[in-house]
Amino acid sequence: MSALLRQASRRIRALLPILSSLALVLFSLIPVGLPHFDSVGPAFALMAVFYWSIFRSDLMTMLGAFAIGLLLDLLSGGPLGLNALVLLLAHELGVSQRRVFLGSSFLVNWAAFALVIGAVLPICWVLVSLLHWQMLPVTPLVTQLFLSLACYPGIYWLLSRLERRWLRASVAV
Repeated sequence: MSALLRQASRRIRALLPILSSLALVLFSLIPVGLPHFDSVGPAFALMAVFYWSIFRSDLMTMLGAFAIGLLLDLLSGGPLGLNALVLLLAHELGVSQRRVFLGSSFLVNWAAFALVIGAVLPICWVLVSLLHWQMLPVTPLVTQLFLSLACYPGIYWLLSRLERRWLRASVAV
């Protein structure tokens, strides 16, 4: 019986990157009562997928990143597939450079996230502008970029604590 419980525990822990990312998606959709905050709020899902793609790429798969993005698209009412595409791009950037980031300091990881979000958000802005056939204002884009950069250290800290507490040496995948 204890072997069965250990196996079940291992499988549940293996879902931690997906579940924590989904929790951040839901957190990002909580109405805060500020006007237009939904268009400038921090990109929590992007932060989570980027983090897990570097530190546990075995558990944050492309399919997981796509599903999280698709759920975010459905719940937020945004263009279907846009966040899925963004999270796939962030996942691939994280996985492709994970050797560099794994042994690096937090500041290097934060700088890498800054580069990723600095590339991804303008791509989203261009795609949504094309979808609406008009150039959207740049101020929400810049605000979201800086809010995301400001929130990343806290999300990094939270996810690293979850990883240390629940995943290190406990999930052998």
